[in-house]
Amino acid sequence: MKQPIVFSIMTKHWKKSDLFFWLQAIYYAQSWRHLRQILSYRKSWQLSFNLGRNSVSDERPWLTLKAQEIISSLIQPEYKVFEYGGGGSTLFLCQRVQQVVTVEDHEEWFSRLKHTIKEKGFSNWDGLFIRPEERKDNAIKSHTLPSDFISGAKGLQHLTYEKYARSIEAYPSGFFDLILVDGRARPSCIQCALPYLKPGGLLVVDNTERQYYLQPFQDLIKREFEIILNDRYPTLYTPDFTITTILRRKF
Repeated sequence: MKQPIVFSIMTKHWKKSDLFFWLQAIYYAQSWRHLRQILSYRKSWQLSFNLGRNSVSDERPWLTLKAQEIISSLIQPEYKVFEYGGGGSTLFLCQRVQQVVTVEDHEEWFSRLKHTIKEKGFSNWDGLFIRPEERKDNAIKSHTLPSDFISGAKGLQHLTYEKYARSIEAYPSGFFDLILVDGRARPSCIQCALPYLKPGGLLVVDNTERQYYLQPFQDLIKREFEIILNDRYPTLYTPDFTITTILRRKF
């Protein structure tokens, strides 16, 4: 039993190495300019693996470093934000915008986040805890279909996230300036969220290297959105480079 454990530890350390960073940089870079941008994040990526560091302690979104830069430059103090899935992004946003609404499906994590928000003294946060429910049908459903409201995570296929995804429907149409999708059943959340994003507003979807997140919306994106970011970049606390897509709704 020792050999797989040793291999796992070696793999974990290797993926945090400078060499692994460089291999990814060369493989994923789309141009010299993209490569230079990736390399500019090398030190930040390395330091993020130091003991005790995570997105909550750092009060930073768990998104690519490029996405963090863009969001920081675009958000305004009067923004109203809705996020599927909370954490470091919640703390980051509460310091910078007028209102943050977060929906969470995990009770323990929600309690910890609520406690942290209270400790920080933020009064512009609305937290929603919505537990997934047992599905009442035996129909074959897919996590890739927005209308099915299920998660692709292992062991969760028997649950429906419909109430979770539809929680944004409690707000007026076009109410939010920024919607961040970084939780469960993301295609379903995107579908439910679209009517509530105002013209000029930002839709941010994390981990879109999983292509099925945005695949159902490609025609709509071409018609109604400007693509601000859709490339792989380093992500803090994460060895593998990922994609955070940022879209801006056209006026």
